[in-house]
Amino acid sequence: MSRHIIDHAKPNSDGSRLKRFLELQRREGIHPAIKELSKREQPVNGARMKQFLKIERAEAT
Repeated sequence: MSRHIIDHAKPNSDGSRLKRFLELQRREGIHPAIKELSKREQPVNGARMKQFLKIERAEAT
């Protein structure tokens, strides 16, 4: 009787497909959409958090 799949010390595969995928992703660099999102100005005053808290309080009552 063989052991359960999670009882094995290490996976059977060497992860070559995953290694290849990560290598390709790293070579391509950061996706343009991610670059654009990181350029967006972040609110400093916490207005968004205040709005979420206001919604949360209204649902609690």
